[in-house]
Amino acid sequence: MILTLKLLLIISLLSVTYQDIKERRVSLFLFVAVGLLLGYFHYIESSIEVFLISITVNISVVLLILLILFLYSKIKLKKNLNQTFGIGDAVFFSVLAIGFPTATFLVLFSFSLFFSFIVFLILKKKLKHSTVPLAGFQALFISIIFLVNWVFRFTNLYAI
Repeated sequence: MILTLKLLLIISLLSVTYQDIKERRVSLFLFVAVGLLLGYFHYIESSIEVFLISITVNISVVLLILLILFLYSKIKLKKNLNQTFGIGDAVFFSVLAIGFPTATFLVLFSFSLFFSFIVFLILKKKLKHSTVPLAGFQALFISIIFLVNWVFRFTNLYAI
């Protein structure tokens, strides 16, 4: 059963990547599927107290980041947030927040942003749209992390 759920998670993450790169639009169903699967793996690896505290702290971090983005868009760029940042990206930030303990979330979130930036710089001339498919690149990063971790068993992502 766990193997099936892991496979479903990878397929869902890669589907987010595909849809975001191709259409710059991701089905809400995929975000829900990824959120439920990440949340399930996080839940079974930790106690209910740690799970709930982690989600609360992680969502607070995401809200703080979105507030900073909102203020930067309004004050510096003089644009609405939805003109500078996709709603799907915010949803994916929240999905990641559900899926990991706080320390792991902060590390994976930070590195997924860096990964997305590098991949965008490499591929921007080949991409159909000029915007960054942030949720897609982050989903690709997370799927790579899971695959490598499941195959080589480097560390327990939920023990940090």
